[in-house]
Amino acid sequence: MQIFISYRRDDSAGHAGRLEEALERHFGPASVFRDVEDLTPGRPFADALAQRLASAEVALVLIGPHWLEARQDGAKRLWLDDDYVRKEIVLALGRGIPVVPVLIDETPMPLADALPDALRPLAARHAVRVSDAGWGDDVKRLIAALDALLPGARVASAPRRRRVLIGAAALGLAVLAGLVLWPSGPPFPAGTWRADVRYPWGDRYDEAFVFERHGDTVSGSAGFLGTPRAIVDGRWRDGLLSFVTHSVSTLGSEDRTLTHRYHITRDGEVLRVRYVQEGGFSSDPPLSFDARRLAAD
Repeated sequence: MQIFISYRRDDSAGHAGRLEEALERHFGPASVFRDVEDLTPGRPFADALAQRLASAEVALVLIGPHWLEARQDGAKRLWLDDDYVRKEIVLALGRGIPVVPVLIDETPMPLADALPDALRPLAARHAVRVSDAGWGDDVKRLIAALDALLPGARVASAPRRRRVLIGAAALGLAVLAGLVLWPSGPPFPAGTWRADVRYPWGDRYDEAFVFERHGDTVSGSAGFLGTPRAIVDGRWRDGLLSFVTHSVSTLGSEDRTLTHRYHITRDGEVLRVRYVQEGGFSSDPPLSFDARRLAAD
């Protein structure tokens, strides 16, 4: 099974990465295609996208606040024949697979009259909404909708359900026998971690990450350009640590706020970090790197 995620990097890259992780936890590794993480280096971009869409069973179109109005040289990008988001949606609609608009936060569903002719069928598709505030419940509803759309997923899940029932019976016997050690999942990465980070523009810094858990919420700091930034909206759920930090970028006399989004999973004594930057004066691609615990901890 393959789920294709279409998105604009400068509009919803952070949400796309976060959604990919959630979907792969449910549907399994390699079940989701997202260009930044999944394209093989050196392959023609257009050919690779077309091949992935040819095998996709469903396409998710992430629509954020800047998706409709994104421009290139003054022209709306959705009206340009070489715009990759436009190409992805046209290919998906042409294949007749389910194409699901995923509205980010309060973004309204685009009206058909606001879209180029080739994309107008998208406006007739039932949309779902995901938001930072209700992310867990929103993603559960999306996954339930995908389970209903993908017969293969339901067929594949039947043996799993039988195994679950068998496992539950065995578990009950083990509990009665006093033999069960409950799995706790990956431990929370408390303490201080370090990462050698090379940013897309070439600068390289030894960044520090400090985490402290308070139930499901997380506080601490994350380094950006060698400076610790306070963690905001830190969450630890199902082995996923997510949070944002903020900084200010200055160009001439103008200041703009940068939002830094982090999604982190633990692999033993290594943290797998996915980072995306939003705002500022440029659009930079998402970044992946590893962090390791300080020996002193």
